Amino acid sequence: MAFLSFDRGAAMYDATPIENMFLLEYLPSAQDDCLRVYLYARMACAHPELGGGVADIARALRLSEEAVEDALRFWEREGLVKRLSDRPPTYALSPMRAGGRGTDMDQQYYQFRDFNASLQRLFGEVILHGEVEIAQEWVTVFGFSTDAALRLAEYGVTDLHYSRKTPRATLRKLDNLAHEWSERGARTLEDVERLIAEKNGEKAAAEAVLKRFGMRRRPTEDEQALAHKWLAWGFSVEEISAACAATTKAQNPSFDYLDRVLEGRRVEADRHFEALKAVLRELGAAARPTPETLKRYAGFLETGFEPRTIEIAAAGLNAINRHRFEDLEELLSRWGKKGLRRADAVEAHMQRQRALREELAGLLRLAGSDYAPSLADAARYEGWKSRFSEEMLRLAAETSRGKGRVVAAMDSLLAAWEQEGVTTPEQARARAKSGAGGRTFDNPALHYAQRQAPQDVDDLFVDVVKEYGGAEK
Repeated sequence: MAFLSFDRGAAMYDATPIENMFLLEYLPSAQDDCLRVYLYARMACAHPELGGGVADIARALRLSEEAVEDALRFWEREGLVKRLSDRPPTYALSPMRAGGRGTDMDQQYYQFRDFNASLQRLFGEVILHGEVEIAQEWVTVFGFSTDAALRLAEYGVTDLHYSRKTPRATLRKLDNLAHEWSERGARTLEDVERLIAEKNGEKAAAEAVLKRFGMRRRPTEDEQALAHKWLAWGFSVEEISAACAATTKAQNPSFDYLDRVLEGRRVEADRHFEALKAVLRELGAAARPTPETLKRYAGFLETGFEPRTIEIAAAGLNAINRHRFEDLEELLSRWGKKGLRRADAVEAHMQRQRALREELAGLLRLAGSDYAPSLADAARYEGWKSRFSEEMLRLAAETSRGKGRVVAAMDSLLAAWEQEGVTTPEQARARAKSGAGGRTFDNPALHYAQRQAPQDVDDLFVDVVKEYGGAEK
């Protein structure tokens, strides 16, 4: 027993000083039990009559001895308590110092004080002990910033659903991930966010597959590794999910079966690589084949287009300075609606259109026009030929001389003849002399130069076959 001591009741009327630094820096983040133990310990330092052991503090605060020991270890980690001995456990409270701690250990505690507090908040009521060193090594050994290391820990307990109740096991699992990501060059918060997004993409893909398979569980690490491989091949989550339809042929659909399906599709895409590269070269595009353009190219082939047809289209677009893949899609779509998918059909179509336009140009010269007909004009001319003789068409052209837009004038005249039942040149001449149906006037607004450069995309392909060699190339 000490020679002199306070009476046990003296503590009630005394005062325990608490620095403002403690209130500002520790009060906001420390757990309630930790604060209660620390404040009581401060008072007990001045009043040893209150008791000198963990059991006395536990009894006074109505806590378990384990909770008191956890709280003292927490403050030990924060640098405000030092363990002096283990049996029996004795502690010394360190003085608050502005700007840092005195010893090397104190300096380390102070360096990670905010980091440790954030980590502690992440795990909630479970008091962290030496396992914080695992996360600290992500900073000191792997080179992560503290923000990046904390984000990694948060990812583990929120996205990966690692247990908050077993922090050591959780941090050990994340330690492997931290090592993997550090080898991939991750250091900053932005690096970690990027890799988390990548991981979440893998998880989303694996979960989509499980949903298609009718399985209600979380994907395993091996399943997510397969999803990572599929995404790296260029497949989207939607494409991976859609590919599950091919696994219905299997008795027991699985990730391994789906892997073989997607591997086959990737090989197929690789098979088209050189062919697409040739198309892009004809198109004059600087881009190289990508998973997306390979997929679209395969779509052309699936709808029946021959590779040579696609090359012809690309070469023609390049000739008119149109180099976008979207332009190629548009032109092939228009050809597809006309049933033009085989190269020989495209060549025959172009030759026929060229012949029609040449014939129509000859008629227009009879009307005194040197206008270059478009494909739309050629289609109109083809309709005229199905209803009128060549002599009638020549007469319509001569009659339309000086009418401005000659094709439109001829079309109007021929429609009038058809409506009135005029079928022979004699009837047409008699009609013109009698003025029947001829109460028309020469509209000055129609006297303007007609365009010489065709605007329809297809118009620009009339000479593609001849220029690029057609089937013989």
